[in-house]
Amino acid sequence: MNAPAFAKTRLRIGIVTDSLVPSGVGEHMLTLGCALRDSFEPVLAFPDEGGGPAFLARAQALGMQTQALLSDDPEAAVADWLRDAGLSLVHVHAGIAWEGHGLGRAAREMALPVVRTEHLPFVLTDEDQQRGHAEAIELVDRVITVSEAAAASYRDAGLSHDKIVAVRNGIDKRKSDRARDELRGELGIEPDAVLLLTVARFTPQKGHAVLLDAMRMLVDRVAMPYQLLLVGDGPERETIEAQVDELGLRDRVRFLGERRDVADLLCAADLVILPSLFEGLPLVVLEAMSAGVPVVATRIGGTTEALGEDHAWLAEPGDVASLADCLTDALEDAAKRKAIAGHLHNRFHDHFTAARMAAETVAVYRSLLPLQVA
Repeated sequence: MNAPAFAKTRLRIGIVTDSLVPSGVGEHMLTLGCALRDSFEPVLAFPDEGGGPAFLARAQALGMQTQALLSDDPEAAVADWLRDAGLSLVHVHAGIAWEGHGLGRAAREMALPVVRTEHLPFVLTDEDQQRGHAEAIELVDRVITVSEAAAASYRDAGLSHDKIVAVRNGIDKRKSDRARDELRGELGIEPDAVLLLTVARFTPQKGHAVLLDAMRMLVDRVAMPYQLLLVGDGPERETIEAQVDELGLRDRVRFLGERRDVADLLCAADLVILPSLFEGLPLVVLEAMSAGVPVVATRIGGTTEALGEDHAWLAEPGDVASLADCLTDALEDAAKRKAIAGHLHNRFHDHFTAARMAAETVAVYRSLLPLQVA
Protein backbone atom coordinates (compact mmCIF):
# COMPACT_ATOMS: atom_id res chain seq x y z
CA MET A 1 0.00 0.00 0.00
CA ASN A 2 1.32 3.45 -0.88
CA ALA A 3 2.16 5.79 1.99
CA PRO A 4 0.15 9.01 2.44
CA ALA A 5 1.66 11.73 0.29
CA PHE A 6 -0.05 14.92 1.39
CA ALA A 7 3.15 16.91 1.11
CA LYS A 8 3.91 15.51 -2.36
CA THR A 9 0.60 16.59 -3.88
CA ARG A 10 0.27 20.35 -4.20
CA LEU A 11 -3.43 21.01 -3.87
CA ARG A 12 -4.88 24.21 -5.34
CA ILE A 13 -6.05 26.70 -2.72
CA GLY A 14 -8.13 29.76 -3.53
CA ILE A 15 -7.11 32.84 -1.53
CA VAL A 16 -9.89 35.34 -2.23
CA THR A 17 -11.36 38.69 -1.20
CA ASP A 18 -14.20 40.87 -2.44
CA SER A 19 -12.82 44.01 -0.75
CA LEU A 20 -12.49 46.94 -3.15
CA VAL A 21 -9.89 48.51 -0.86
CA PRO A 22 -7.75 45.49 0.09
CA SER A 23 -4.72 47.49 1.38
CA GLY A 24 -3.41 45.49 4.35
CA VAL A 25 -5.61 42.51 3.47
CA GLY A 26 -4.06 42.39 0.02
CA GLU A 27 -0.54 42.62 1.41
CA HIS A 28 -1.35 39.75 3.75
CA MET A 29 -2.73 37.65 0.89
CA LEU A 30 0.41 38.21 -1.20
CA THR A 31 2.65 37.26 1.71
CA LEU A 32 0.58 34.19 2.51
CA GLY A 33 0.41 33.08 -1.11
CA CYS A 34 4.18 33.28 -1.51
CA ALA A 35 4.80 31.47 1.77
CA LEU A 36 2.39 28.64 0.91
CA ARG A 37 3.96 27.71 -2.41
CA ASP A 38 6.10 24.92 -0.99
CA SER A 39 2.99 23.11 0.23
CA PHE A 40 0.16 24.21 -2.07
CA GLU A 41 -0.64 25.83 -5.39
CA PRO A 42 -2.22 29.14 -4.34
CA VAL A 43 -4.53 31.07 -6.66
CA LEU A 44 -5.16 34.68 -5.59
CA ALA A 45 -8.50 36.29 -6.48
CA PHE A 46 -9.28 40.02 -6.19
CA PRO A 47 -12.05 42.26 -7.58
CA ASP A 48 -11.50 43.67 -11.06
CA GLU A 49 -11.77 47.27 -9.87
CA GLY A 50 -10.79 49.47 -6.93
CA GLY A 51 -7.54 48.27 -5.43
CA GLY A 52 -7.93 44.77 -6.88
CA PRO A 53 -6.11 45.13 -10.23
CA ALA A 54 -2.93 46.43 -8.59
CA PHE A 55 -2.78 43.37 -6.33
CA LEU A 56 -3.56 41.05 -9.24
CA ALA A 57 -0.62 42.55 -11.14
CA ARG A 58 1.69 42.19 -8.16
CA ALA A 59 0.64 38.57 -7.62
CA GLN A 60 1.31 37.81 -11.28
CA ALA A 61 4.72 39.49 -11.05
CA LEU A 62 5.50 37.15 -8.14
CA GLY A 63 4.66 34.17 -10.35
CA MET A 64 1.34 33.29 -8.74
CA GLN A 65 -1.87 32.31 -10.50
CA THR A 66 -4.64 34.89 -10.25
CA GLN A 67 -8.33 35.36 -10.90
CA ALA A 68 -10.13 38.68 -11.40
CA LEU A 69 -13.64 38.78 -9.90
CA LEU A 70 -16.37 40.92 -11.44
CA SER A 71 -17.05 43.56 -8.81
CA ASP A 72 -20.74 44.01 -9.63
CA ASP A 73 -21.49 40.41 -8.56
CA PRO A 74 -18.47 38.79 -6.88
CA GLU A 75 -20.53 35.87 -5.53
CA ALA A 76 -21.62 34.87 -9.05
CA ALA A 77 -18.10 35.49 -10.35
CA VAL A 78 -16.64 33.17 -7.73
CA ALA A 79 -19.29 30.53 -8.41
CA ASP A 80 -18.47 30.57 -12.13
CA TRP A 81 -14.75 30.36 -11.42
CA LEU A 82 -15.05 27.57 -8.85
CA ARG A 83 -16.84 25.25 -11.28
CA ASP A 84 -13.67 24.78 -13.30
CA ALA A 85 -10.88 25.98 -11.00
CA GLY A 86 -10.04 22.61 -9.49
CA LEU A 87 -9.65 24.04 -6.00
CA SER A 88 -9.48 21.87 -2.89
CA LEU A 89 -10.22 24.67 -0.40
CA VAL A 90 -11.27 28.32 -0.46
CA HIS A 91 -9.74 30.80 1.97
CA VAL A 92 -11.83 34.00 2.18
CA HIS A 93 -10.28 37.21 3.54
CA ALA A 94 -12.52 39.87 5.09
CA GLY A 95 -11.10 43.31 5.78
CA ILE A 96 -14.10 44.01 7.98
CA ALA A 97 -16.76 41.60 9.15
CA TRP A 98 -19.44 42.52 6.59
CA GLU A 99 -17.19 41.49 3.68
CA GLY A 100 -16.78 38.08 2.07
CA HIS A 101 -20.17 36.54 2.82
CA GLY A 102 -21.04 35.74 -0.79
CA LEU A 103 -17.64 34.21 -1.43
CA GLY A 104 -18.14 31.76 1.41
CA ARG A 105 -21.63 30.87 0.19
CA ALA A 106 -20.37 30.18 -3.32
CA ALA A 107 -17.62 27.92 -2.03
CA ARG A 108 -20.00 26.05 0.26
CA GLU A 109 -22.41 25.45 -2.63
CA MET A 110 -19.52 23.72 -4.41
CA ALA A 111 -19.03 21.52 -1.31
CA LEU A 112 -15.55 22.95 -0.74
CA PRO A 113 -13.98 23.47 2.70
CA VAL A 114 -14.10 27.16 3.60
CA VAL A 115 -11.67 29.07 5.80
CA ARG A 116 -12.32 32.73 6.56
CA THR A 117 -9.76 35.18 7.94
CA GLU A 118 -11.10 38.17 9.88
CA HIS A 119 -8.52 40.93 9.65
CA LEU A 120 -10.14 43.13 12.30
CA PRO A 121 -11.80 42.42 15.63
CA PHE A 122 -15.59 42.13 15.75
CA VAL A 123 -16.80 45.73 15.40
CA LEU A 124 -20.30 45.30 13.94
CA THR A 125 -23.00 47.26 15.77
CA ASP A 126 -25.82 47.17 13.19
CA GLU A 127 -28.22 44.31 13.94
CA ASP A 128 -28.74 43.41 10.27
CA GLN A 129 -24.98 43.24 9.73
CA GLN A 130 -24.57 41.12 12.84
CA ARG A 131 -27.29 38.75 11.62
CA GLY A 132 -25.75 38.54 8.16
CA HIS A 133 -22.35 37.79 9.64
CA ALA A 134 -23.73 35.05 11.89
CA GLU A 135 -25.49 33.42 8.92
CA ALA A 136 -22.32 33.58 6.82
CA ILE A 137 -20.19 32.06 9.57
CA GLU A 138 -22.53 29.05 9.70
CA LEU A 139 -21.20 28.14 6.23
CA VAL A 140 -17.53 28.43 7.23
CA ASP A 141 -15.44 25.56 8.57
CA ARG A 142 -12.80 27.66 10.36
CA VAL A 143 -12.47 31.33 11.24
CA ILE A 144 -8.89 32.55 11.48
CA THR A 145 -8.25 35.76 13.38
CA VAL A 146 -4.99 37.66 13.09
CA SER A 147 -4.55 38.07 16.85
CA GLU A 148 -5.65 36.46 20.10
CA ALA A 149 -7.47 39.66 21.05
CA ALA A 150 -9.48 39.54 17.82
CA ALA A 151 -10.32 35.89 18.51
CA ALA A 152 -11.66 36.89 21.93
CA SER A 153 -13.86 39.57 20.35
CA TYR A 154 -15.51 37.00 18.06
CA ARG A 155 -16.03 34.57 20.91
CA ASP A 156 -17.63 37.37 22.90
CA ALA A 157 -19.90 38.03 19.90
CA GLY A 158 -21.19 34.47 20.12
CA LEU A 159 -19.16 32.61 17.50
CA SER A 160 -18.49 28.95 18.14
CA HIS A 161 -15.24 28.56 20.03
CA ASP A 162 -14.47 25.42 18.04
CA LYS A 163 -14.41 27.32 14.76
CA ILE A 164 -12.03 30.10 15.79
CA VAL A 165 -8.26 29.78 15.41
CA ALA A 166 -5.84 32.65 16.07
CA VAL A 167 -2.97 32.81 13.58
CA ARG A 168 -1.04 35.98 14.25
CA ASN A 169 0.04 37.98 11.23
CA GLY A 170 3.54 37.52 9.91
CA ILE A 171 5.59 39.14 7.16
CA ASP A 172 8.78 38.63 5.22
CA LYS A 173 11.54 40.97 6.26
CA ARG A 174 11.93 43.74 3.69
CA LYS A 175 15.25 45.52 3.80
CA SER A 176 16.08 48.70 1.91
CA ASP A 177 19.21 48.62 -0.23
CA ARG A 178 19.51 52.41 -0.06
CA ALA A 179 21.79 54.43 2.21
CA ARG A 180 19.96 56.07 5.13
CA ASP A 181 21.65 59.47 4.67
CA GLU A 182 20.83 59.45 0.96
CA LEU A 183 17.17 58.68 1.64
CA ARG A 184 16.88 61.38 4.28
CA GLY A 185 18.50 63.86 1.92
CA GLU A 186 15.96 63.06 -0.80
CA LEU A 187 13.17 63.61 1.72
CA GLY A 188 14.65 66.94 2.80
CA ILE A 189 15.24 65.82 6.39
CA GLU A 190 17.96 67.64 8.31
CA PRO A 191 20.72 65.37 9.69
CA ASP A 192 19.86 66.17 13.32
CA ALA A 193 16.07 65.97 12.92
CA VAL A 194 14.03 63.07 14.31
CA LEU A 195 11.98 61.60 11.48
CA LEU A 196 8.52 60.33 12.48
CA LEU A 197 6.60 58.08 10.11
CA THR A 198 2.94 57.02 9.99
CA VAL A 199 1.79 54.60 7.29
CA ALA A 200 -2.00 54.20 7.31
CA ARG A 201 -5.12 54.82 5.25
CA PHE A 202 -6.87 58.05 6.10
CA THR A 203 -9.91 56.65 7.90
CA PRO A 204 -11.26 57.45 11.39
CA GLN A 205 -10.04 54.05 12.63
CA LYS A 206 -6.40 55.04 12.18
CA GLY A 207 -6.50 57.97 14.60
CA HIS A 208 -4.78 60.66 12.51
CA ALA A 209 -6.80 63.43 14.18
CA VAL A 210 -5.62 62.30 17.62
CA LEU A 211 -2.03 62.20 16.39
CA LEU A 212 -2.18 65.75 15.06
CA ASP A 213 -3.62 67.06 18.33
CA ALA A 214 -0.76 65.32 20.13
CA MET A 215 1.73 66.83 17.67
CA ARG A 216 0.39 70.28 18.53
CA MET A 217 1.14 69.61 22.20
CA LEU A 218 4.73 68.73 21.27
CA VAL A 219 5.33 72.20 19.85
CA ASP A 220 5.46 73.61 23.38
CA ARG A 221 7.30 70.62 24.86
CA VAL A 222 10.07 69.51 22.51
CA ALA A 223 12.78 71.86 21.31
CA MET A 224 14.65 69.49 18.99
CA PRO A 225 13.84 69.43 15.27
CA TYR A 226 11.44 66.73 14.11
CA GLN A 227 9.27 66.02 11.09
CA LEU A 228 6.22 63.77 10.63
CA LEU A 229 5.62 62.05 7.29
CA LEU A 230 2.10 60.74 6.66
CA VAL A 231 1.99 57.97 4.06
CA GLY A 232 -1.27 56.75 2.57
CA ASP A 233 -4.53 57.95 1.12
CA GLY A 234 -8.20 57.59 1.93
CA PRO A 235 -11.51 59.39 2.48
CA GLU A 236 -10.34 61.43 5.48
CA ARG A 237 -7.22 62.89 3.88
CA GLU A 238 -8.69 66.31 3.06
CA THR A 239 -10.08 66.59 6.59
CA ILE A 240 -6.69 65.75 8.08
CA GLU A 241 -4.91 68.21 5.78
CA ALA A 242 -7.31 70.92 6.94
CA GLN A 243 -6.56 70.01 10.57
CA VAL A 244 -2.83 70.40 9.91
CA ASP A 245 -3.48 73.94 8.67
CA GLU A 246 -5.80 74.76 11.59
CA LEU A 247 -3.16 73.62 14.10
CA GLY A 248 -0.34 75.48 12.36
CA LEU A 249 1.67 72.30 11.75
CA ARG A 250 2.53 72.69 8.06
CA ASP A 251 6.23 73.09 8.86
CA ARG A 252 6.25 69.81 10.82
CA VAL A 253 3.84 67.52 8.92
CA ARG A 254 4.07 66.38 5.30
CA PHE A 255 1.75 64.21 3.21
CA LEU A 256 3.45 61.74 0.88
CA GLY A 257 0.40 59.93 -0.51
CA GLU A 258 0.51 56.28 -1.50
CA ARG A 259 4.04 54.88 -1.59
CA ARG A 260 5.49 51.53 -2.65
CA ASP A 261 8.90 52.28 -1.08
CA VAL A 262 7.88 51.84 2.57
CA ALA A 263 11.06 49.83 3.23
CA ASP A 264 13.10 52.86 2.15
CA LEU A 265 11.01 55.19 4.31
CA LEU A 266 11.53 52.90 7.30
CA CYS A 267 15.26 52.96 6.67
CA ALA A 268 15.16 56.75 6.88
CA ALA A 269 12.83 56.93 9.90
CA ASP A 270 13.67 57.21 13.59
CA LEU A 271 10.21 56.38 14.93
CA VAL A 272 7.00 54.83 13.58
CA ILE A 273 3.68 56.01 15.01
CA LEU A 274 0.36 54.15 14.72
CA PRO A 275 -2.40 55.86 16.77
CA SER A 276 -5.24 53.52 15.74
CA LEU A 277 -8.48 53.19 17.68
CA PHE A 278 -8.74 49.47 16.83
CA GLU A 279 -6.70 46.96 14.83
CA GLY A 280 -6.42 43.27 14.08
CA LEU A 281 -2.63 43.01 14.07
CA PRO A 282 -1.20 45.86 11.97
CA LEU A 283 1.36 44.97 9.33
CA VAL A 284 3.10 48.34 9.54
CA VAL A 285 4.04 47.60 13.14
CA LEU A 286 5.60 44.30 12.03
CA GLU A 287 7.38 46.09 9.19
CA ALA A 288 8.84 48.59 11.66
CA MET A 289 9.92 45.80 14.00
CA SER A 290 11.58 43.88 11.16
CA ALA A 291 13.43 47.03 10.09
CA GLY A 292 14.61 47.79 13.62
CA VAL A 293 12.58 51.00 13.99
CA PRO A 294 10.99 51.76 17.38
CA VAL A 295 7.22 52.23 17.55
CA VAL A 296 4.78 54.47 19.39
CA ALA A 297 1.28 52.99 19.20
CA THR A 298 -1.94 52.51 21.12
CA ARG A 299 -2.77 49.87 23.69
CA ILE A 300 -5.19 47.88 21.56
CA GLY A 301 -5.58 44.18 20.72
CA GLY A 302 -3.12 42.87 18.22
CA THR A 303 -0.88 45.94 18.38
CA THR A 304 -0.11 45.16 22.00
CA GLU A 305 0.42 41.48 21.13
CA ALA A 306 2.98 42.50 18.52
CA LEU A 307 4.89 44.98 20.67
CA GLY A 308 4.44 43.25 24.03
CA GLU A 309 2.46 44.20 27.12
CA ASP A 310 5.55 45.83 28.62
CA HIS A 311 6.27 48.04 25.60
CA ALA A 312 7.23 51.50 26.83
CA TRP A 313 5.23 53.58 24.38
CA LEU A 314 1.64 52.36 24.33
CA ALA A 315 -0.82 55.25 24.54
CA GLU A 316 -4.46 54.85 25.42
CA PRO A 317 -6.55 54.86 22.21
CA GLY A 318 -8.13 58.21 21.48
CA ASP A 319 -6.24 59.89 24.35
CA VAL A 320 -4.32 62.91 23.04
CA ALA A 321 -2.41 63.57 26.28
CA SER A 322 -1.36 59.94 26.61
CA LEU A 323 -0.06 59.89 23.03
CA ALA A 324 1.74 63.21 23.51
CA ASP A 325 3.47 61.83 26.62
CA CYS A 326 4.69 58.76 24.71
CA LEU A 327 5.92 60.89 21.82
CA THR A 328 7.71 63.31 24.13
CA ASP A 329 9.56 60.48 25.85
CA ALA A 330 10.45 58.85 22.54
CA LEU A 331 11.69 62.07 20.96
CA GLU A 332 13.83 63.09 23.91
CA ASP A 333 15.56 59.75 24.59
CA ALA A 334 17.64 58.53 21.63
CA ALA A 335 19.29 55.80 23.71
CA LYS A 336 15.89 54.40 24.67
CA ARG A 337 14.80 54.45 21.03
CA LYS A 338 17.88 52.42 20.09
CA ALA A 339 17.35 49.86 22.86
CA ILE A 340 13.67 49.40 22.04
CA ALA A 341 14.45 49.06 18.33
CA GLY A 342 16.82 46.19 19.05
CA HIS A 343 14.32 44.46 21.30
CA LEU A 344 11.52 44.75 18.73
CA HIS A 345 13.79 43.47 15.97
CA ASN A 346 14.50 40.31 17.97
CA ARG A 347 10.83 39.95 18.89
CA PHE A 348 9.87 40.07 15.22
CA HIS A 349 12.25 37.24 14.30
CA ASP A 350 11.05 35.13 17.22
CA HIS A 351 7.31 35.49 16.68
CA PHE A 352 6.14 37.27 13.53
CA THR A 353 7.74 35.80 10.42
CA ALA A 354 5.75 34.83 7.34
CA ALA A 355 7.10 31.28 7.64
CA ARG A 356 5.53 30.87 11.09
CA MET A 357 2.22 32.31 9.89
CA ALA A 358 2.20 30.01 6.86
CA ALA A 359 2.97 26.92 8.93
CA GLU A 360 0.06 27.64 11.27
CA THR A 361 -2.24 28.32 8.31
CA VAL A 362 -1.19 25.04 6.67
CA ALA A 363 -2.14 23.27 9.91
CA VAL A 364 -5.64 24.75 9.62
CA TYR A 365 -5.92 23.62 5.99
CA ARG A 366 -4.73 20.11 6.82
CA SER A 367 -7.34 19.77 9.53
CA LEU A 368 -9.99 20.17 6.81
CA LEU A 369 -8.43 18.31 3.88
CA PRO A 370 -8.27 14.53 3.46
CA LEU A 371 -4.86 12.96 3.03
CA GLN A 372 -4.04 12.60 -0.63
CA VAL A 373 -2.74 9.20 -1.69
CA ALA A 374 -0.10 9.07 -4.41
